[in-house]
Amino acid sequence: MNKVYYYNFKRFNLWLIFNILLVAKVVYCIKKCPIVFAYPQSYVILGCIFVSIAVWCYKYLMKHPLAYVNDKSIKIDHCNPLDWADIESTEEKVVHCGFSKMPVLILHPKKGIDYKYNFLQKHNSGFTAFSIPLYDVISDKDREELVNLIKQKVK
Repeated sequence: MNKVYYYNFKRFNLWLIFNILLVAKVVYCIKKCPIVFAYPQSYVILGCIFVSIAVWCYKYLMKHPLAYVNDKSIKIDHCNPLDWADIESTEEKVVHCGFSKMPVLILHPKKGIDYKYNFLQKHNSGFTAFSIPLYDVISDKDREELVNLIKQKVK
């Protein structure tokens, strides 16, 4: 059994509105005052707008894996796989991130396992090295399925 769960970001947000307004402003400038594009500063602004739109498209239009699950292990984001046998217990916890509280499912590894932690796993403030988000970045169906699967695998 191999299953991949993906992040499900909400596409309609303030960033999208901001990008649309920037493009509308550029179109308006092209129509009303095209001479403004004779200045090199205009191309810096156009470049920044292009980068903003490209990054928005990368985040919201492409699929980003949240977890890879198979019979032997679970791989969260871009971390190394964690064997099911190396997980001692799970805990559902509310973590503070900025001004919001976010529920996460924490996988507690056994003591002394041989695992190569990456930088983010070592320095992730309230989130532990093995945290699975249960807030709105994952669909409800995938959240329930992933939590049930983890409950089956972890004793």
